[in-house]
Amino acid sequence: MFNKLSIRADRQQIEETYEALFQFPDIYKPKEIINGLEESTVPIITSKQQDTIATSIWGILPKKFQGDWSVFQKHVNTLTIPFASLQTKPWYAHTDDTDRCLLIVTGFFTTFISDGELLFFHITQESGEPFSLAGISNELEDGFKTSAIITDNANSTFAEVHNIGDQMPIIVPNYQQKAWLDHKITIREIDTDAATYILKAEPVSEDFFDTMESTSYENLSVSDREDFLPTTLHDLLFSNSINLSN
Repeated sequence: MFNKLSIRADRQQIEETYEALFQFPDIYKPKEIINGLEESTVPIITSKQQDTIATSIWGILPKKFQGDWSVFQKHVNTLTIPFASLQTKPWYAHTDDTDRCLLIVTGFFTTFISDGELLFFHITQESGEPFSLAGISNELEDGFKTSAIITDNANSTFAEVHNIGDQMPIIVPNYQQKAWLDHKITIREIDTDAATYILKAEPVSEDFFDTMESTSYENLSVSDREDFLPTTLHDLLFSNSINLSN
């Protein structure tokens, strides 16, 4: 499982890279670490709103869920969703409620066990520029968006920096991002080799995680909770769709 991301790029760099604008620009703040084990937010672009960068809670929830995020994630962790599980059409792949998306990050963290010792790596571009992970998202009945990273079987290259599981996030190269959002390709058609070669693995000490500030929802938000809600009735009533098995 992957439960820590980084998003260190500033807002202008992200908007220029994706030719899209943040829906709520005042909310976005760069973060050294986004801790998925707390209620945290990530920037995403969805299939139906490709010119907008939305704010999404990381860890997808059922559309009608009204309970506490942390309680749900404690029992059903949905920070990441294995691609294989999407084929069985569980609740989080329901075609009327779930949309494809890109999660915008500047890196994610992996774990490697060597001779009984835990080693950690930050997977990032040498340039520090943002890149995209394939994901799914939905909009809850209260207007909040939630999202999850799609993972697939790890290749041999990735296994050199992550051996506590057999999955890896799907990095979507720039030239395939629109095709992914437009439902023209499936997960298995994403060129993972094209994306992997641009990344590097930075060794990270365990102390690095301990010294980072919390990224829980309460500390992330610099505005009122209402700022996360859609601004128009159209956004509130909008229903997304996805077909991952095409």
